Amino acid sequence: MLRHMKSAILLTLGLLLVLVFPTVTSAHSKLETSIPAADSKLTESVSEVSLSFNENIDETLSTLKVLDQEGTEVEVSSVQVEGQTLSGTLASPLSSGAYTVEWKIVGGDGHPVDGTYAFEVDAPDLAPDAADPEEPVTDTDDAAEEPTSTDDTVTDDADNASAENEQDQDNAAAEPAENSGSTAWIIIIIVVAFVAGYFGIKASRKRK
Repeated sequence: MLRHMKSAILLTLGLLLVLVFPTVTSAHSKLETSIPAADSKLTESVSEVSLSFNENIDETLSTLKVLDQEGTEVEVSSVQVEGQTLSGTLASPLSSGAYTVEWKIVGGDGHPVDGTYAFEVDAPDLAPDAADPEEPVTDTDDAAEEPTSTDDTVTDDADNASAENEQDQDNAAAEPAENSGSTAWIIIIIVVAFVAGYFGIKASRKRK
């Protein structure tokens, strides 16, 4: 009788353990979704990784790493925990290649849980920084015209100087002519006055 009771108790305990153990196991935190998704192949650059779990996770004890195909850790500028989500912002967008995400969290039950998953990026190379100043473009036509413009200015100045010199020469030539004309009139007036005086004196003598 006692033997049968012992067997029944052991069987009952065994059944309880079988029923309780999966419940305890399933109570641990587990990854439900991720961005990028596991085993996905993306055709655009990735600048953030986000993991969502089935329960709230500890903010101070949860970590996130991203490794490239060489096993080198990619720089993650910041890691944040908001409720059930663990996210990491990358210092720069990921270039084409294979990557692995390594995560470790502590759930509400206090048990640490970790895991990994992989994804690929096949994105076009990033364009150079638009902010870089472009080299100044020299207008060869304008550069070629500048000496011509200078030559034209020099030529105009030379023409103006030549015209002024010719005008000065004309004025200088006109002054002696005007002086000569004035002197000739004075001489004619003197001669006329002399002749008139001479004949006047002669006529007065005849009257006498």
